[in-house]
Amino acid sequence: MTKTFLKAQREYYGNNYKETKLDDLDEIQCNDFIFHHKNRKKFINKSGGIALGYKSYLESFIKPITTDCQFVLWFSIDKKVFDSPENVIFGIVYVPPENSSYSSVEAFNDIEREFHKFNENTNLICLVGDFNARTGNLRDYIEDNDTEDYFVNNVIDITELTDTKILDELCIPKHRNSPDLVVNNFGRKLVDFCKNNNVFIYNGRIGNDKAGKSTSKNLSVVDYALSTAHLLKFVKHFEVLEFSKLYSDIHSPLSLVLGEIRPECIHQNECDRNIPVRIKPWKFEKSLDFKNNIDLSRVEAVLENLDILNTNTTDIQKDSVNQVVQEISNILLESAKKFSWFNLRKAKF
Repeated sequence: MTKTFLKAQREYYGNNYKETKLDDLDEIQCNDFIFHHKNRKKFINKSGGIALGYKSYLESFIKPITTDCQFVLWFSIDKKVFDSPENVIFGIVYVPPENSSYSSVEAFNDIEREFHKFNENTNLICLVGDFNARTGNLRDYIEDNDTEDYFVNNVIDITELTDTKILDELCIPKHRNSPDLVVNNFGRKLVDFCKNNNVFIYNGRIGNDKAGKSTSKNLSVVDYALSTAHLLKFVKHFEVLEFSKLYSDIHSPLSLVLGEIRPECIHQNECDRNIPVRIKPWKFEKSLDFKNNIDLSRVEAVLENLDILNTNTTDIQKDSVNQVVQEISNILLESAKKFSWFNLRKAKF
């Protein structure tokens, strides 16, 4: 990774990537960040793929969710982070273009099936990514006469089928603005998905994108953020950023801010890692238990290293000796951790 990319990466608590072109043998290493990725399974050359990266101190609050759908990588954010009533579910989406050999007419149906499973337990769900869907200015919500069903049109209050009232409460316009006037098949599928699930597109109506901005070449809008209406109250900012070759060949990145991360969530893990620990006072009658918990395979490895060092005592490096000493210390401490009486405790200052 380039220094410029790493600097940009660290400006955000979390980042998502599409078309990562990774396989299961690839590893992403970036100091202070944790990465998870879902790779395309059938390919001749590396292609497609989705990845999630987030700052390591959020590890205990962000949980990737394994599912079968190849078009979305799901993860949850603990409700403590945003002080929300429920955990927030995110899905990072990459749907290949309609004319691609990797395209699937079932892509949106597959995503919707998994969406329904999560929606049974929470109404705080957000999808973001490259849908390759051009929606023009089509409505993404239900209105009167959207259906020919007599019962729906004449008996049911249409407001019971949609959460547009939440948009009104938050002063978010129902109408979206878009510079892209083209509508393709995937665009219609995305709009139907929104209508069927009370999900609303952010592009062209929220944050700094109220005027609507293209996300790809030829004024097209194919990258979206969208969510259930109940999550909208947590949205502090949304924006289509300026195009940069650092991120993509043709796509502009999206920036989404949900509330303020609570300070205790930022510092909790860092504090847990940095606080020294010590062992309770030794009791001789427990020595046999302590001895039985020592990992003998690690002891043998230490002895082998000592034999190697002993064969050339004139060229022993200080770091080599320190590593052996540290490993011996770790072996003894691990034995103490395994045995209940020797539980480690945090030192107080």
